[in-house]
Amino acid sequence: MIVRRTAGWLDERFGTNAFVHAALKKIYPDHWSFYLGEFALYFFIVLVGTGIWLTFAFDASSQNAYASVLALADRQHPIGYVIRQIHHWAAVCFVAAILVHMARIFFTGAFRKPRELNWMIGLTMLTLASFTGFTGYSLPNDGLSGTGLRIAYSVALSIPLIGRWAAGVFVGGDDFPTPLLTTHLYTLHVYLLPVAIGALLGLHLFLVIYQKHTQFVPDPQQVVGRRFWPDYALRTLAALGATLAVLTLLATFFEINPVANYGAYRPWIVMNGAVPDWYAAFLEGALRLGPATEFRIAGHPIPPVFWPGLVLPTLTFLFLLLWPFIEARLTGDRAAHDVLQGASQVPLRAGVGAALIFDGVLLTLAAGDDQTAATLHVSLDTLVWTYRILLFAGPLITGVLVARIAAEMRARMSGRAAAPPDVVLLVRNDHGGYDEEEPQAG
Repeated sequence: MIVRRTAGWLDERFGTNAFVHAALKKIYPDHWSFYLGEFALYFFIVLVGTGIWLTFAFDASSQNAYASVLALADRQHPIGYVIRQIHHWAAVCFVAAILVHMARIFFTGAFRKPRELNWMIGLTMLTLASFTGFTGYSLPNDGLSGTGLRIAYSVALSIPLIGRWAAGVFVGGDDFPTPLLTTHLYTLHVYLLPVAIGALLGLHLFLVIYQKHTQFVPDPQQVVGRRFWPDYALRTLAALGATLAVLTLLATFFEINPVANYGAYRPWIVMNGAVPDWYAAFLEGALRLGPATEFRIAGHPIPPVFWPGLVLPTLTFLFLLLWPFIEARLTGDRAAHDVLQGASQVPLRAGVGAALIFDGVLLTLAAGDDQTAATLHVSLDTLVWTYRILLFAGPLITGVLVARIAAEMRARMSGRAAAPPDVVLLVRNDHGGYDEEEPQAG
């Protein structure tokens, strides 16, 4: 009765009934891969909720940041401990969910016209989510995060002409660290970056609804899916419940970022075996593999960290950002598409995606090259040069192999693959045995 009267009151003033009826009847995709984006949304919601709680317990001053996080990490206060754990695990899973979701979009061609803008929005959100995770990871001002901030400060200093100014704005002064550093990180982590992600997320969802969802069914005139109510609503609520359950289990049984083990940050101490969270590890790996050679451009010195720390990720981001237009130009396909493709249907795309994944995994492994060398009892110098060679040769070989395999799979699925000349066909006869037949050409 209350719900009916409330709905009637709103409809009399805003005419909401027609909109609600249309929203409840809207068709949403039924394929499991579309839920990857929903998991990312739910991780973000958990991040916002737990983050609001943590703002009341965290002291953003450089003098008290570590102590306030240490108090949360104390298991004698289980609520604060679990909420901090959930928040950090949600951040790690949030970036992972976006990355897997973007991979699905890439390999199925969901970024093609008219959805290029939504691909660019999603890639920007992935980048902002990584920055948000890094700023949150750095807020405790412990030994591990302080080492990462020192590296980030050095990369900012390497920017030609404006490096010292950019680094000074980032840390709040000419020296590292400064009393304003954690305050700046807090402002970025709590205000600017989450608001930017939220705005892009809202625009992303609006475009998904406005442009309609893509599907695997080959007939674009036949929209396949489930109505929002009750089928899709119940499924998405189950996805939300699964998200909360997994995060709670991870937070309860698997400790993440135990700051008490690292101690407060002291600039003259560098943590042995210090590596960042996985989503920033590829940058650490790139810095470790980059050549220790200083170049000069127009007489201006360019520090070695500039190329792997800024140029490499920037070029990668721009390449992926423009990939919808690059692929359209290479393939000559500029038509609008609502039907998705299998990963093997476009060998070029499959090869490029496999090459990027290879380099991403390699750079992530390179972030722990010292620990790997010690574990495998090999020379660190030998391992670094192996990684450097694989960084260029590996994606080329992987991309070509995957493209060739995809092309053969596409040919076989379309029935156009020719049988090799030395292959015979076995056909069951009427007596239960087999007869050999020569393959027919064509």
